Amino acid sequence: MVRPGECIDLYYYDAETSKKQCFPTTVNTKYVQSFTNFGGGSSVFTIPPTNGIQDIVCQFVMPALTAGMSASGLSLPRAWGYALIKQVSFRYGGSSQYFLSGAQILQNALRRQVSRQAGNDLLTLGGNTISGTSWTSAQTANVVLTLPHNVPSAWGKAHPLPTDLLTQQVQVTVELYPVSQVVSVYQAQAGDIMPTALTSAQFMVQQVMLNNQGDALARRVDMATNAYAFPCEFVQQVQQIPLTGGAGLQSVVLTGFRSGEVKSLQCWLNRTSDSPQSAQTSAAGQINNPFNWQLPLQVILTYAGDVYARFENACSPLLNLINDTKSPVVDNVLATTASGNVFNVAALQYWIELPFAQTDKDEDSHHTLVHGKPITNGIVNIQIQPPSSQLDWVLNVSYVYNATLLFSQGTCDYVF
Repeated sequence: MVRPGECIDLYYYDAETSKKQCFPTTVNTKYVQSFTNFGGGSSVFTIPPTNGIQDIVCQFVMPALTAGMSASGLSLPRAWGYALIKQVSFRYGGSSQYFLSGAQILQNALRRQVSRQAGNDLLTLGGNTISGTSWTSAQTANVVLTLPHNVPSAWGKAHPLPTDLLTQQVQVTVELYPVSQVVSVYQAQAGDIMPTALTSAQFMVQQVMLNNQGDALARRVDMATNAYAFPCEFVQQVQQIPLTGGAGLQSVVLTGFRSGEVKSLQCWLNRTSDSPQSAQTSAAGQINNPFNWQLPLQVILTYAGDVYARFENACSPLLNLINDTKSPVVDNVLATTASGNVFNVAALQYWIELPFAQTDKDEDSHHTLVHGKPITNGIVNIQIQPPSSQLDWVLNVSYVYNATLLFSQGTCDYVF
């Protein structure tokens, strides 16, 4: 039998088995701006159209609790930096403006990590949990903003977004919750005074710069008559659907799809009581576990009456594992109380991927177009069974699309 394929030399490197970079570049993180308000609200950041941009990181510093701020009943959840983010909006040049929630930012980053340990590290770097009298020093959180242009991992890292092809700025707006909405209050203590603002909050961009600006595409090609296609993955703003049917199998109709090919649906379950959205006071006595995402017992996805995913007996982690490099789960820490004391307990944090597109997970997947499912006039339905009978479960769903950012005439926009 003769196998099809191209003969390559696996003993000596040659032109077929080695590659080299065409245009020399350097990387820097010198673009740093401070948030305008450390106590919450929106901060707008504009990135000049000069060089390529890759990852964007937000750095938060929570003050230490001093002698006048008793820590006996206060606590921060794990990944509290992501919990601080209410939403992020972004616009590339003259494109439309789109939005992502803080939970979407975290889920997008977790699913792009190559291992469970990397996901665990991402949670820890996003703000480690701390409680009780151990909160005596400033606490830091470093958060990566996973936007359409970047991949927050070396595996399958996207090329930089070439802002040198734009005449307008890239704009990113980060809206934060009040600090008091993130801190948990375990028990009412007369001396408990929680922080009202961060000590520091910064916005940092990792840039890729051409060593020779003469290598820029706009210097070599007439971009008034040509276009540059930048492959990307677009995630639509999260759909949050309350589930009030108890522990049984519940049916939900998904709406709000845009024209384009849907690669997958990213889903996670949480309870509203785990992440109260009202500002906390020291007398409230409420627990905040914003990322207590739990595994449903059963999920069935149908489109136009045809079944595309059927995960019964909590088998979704296995199906997602064999189609990816890791299980869709990370190790979390949850806060709870008993007899007036605070406890941190180990827990698992799950999400589910409901795929439409064929699996393609390697270093070339970012710029390899694998077709998804065009959602037209059919009904997308999810039947889901929560893990318990509480009535405050919420189903969160992100729609993931194939997309291309098309650059031409000093601006860009999405093509779906």
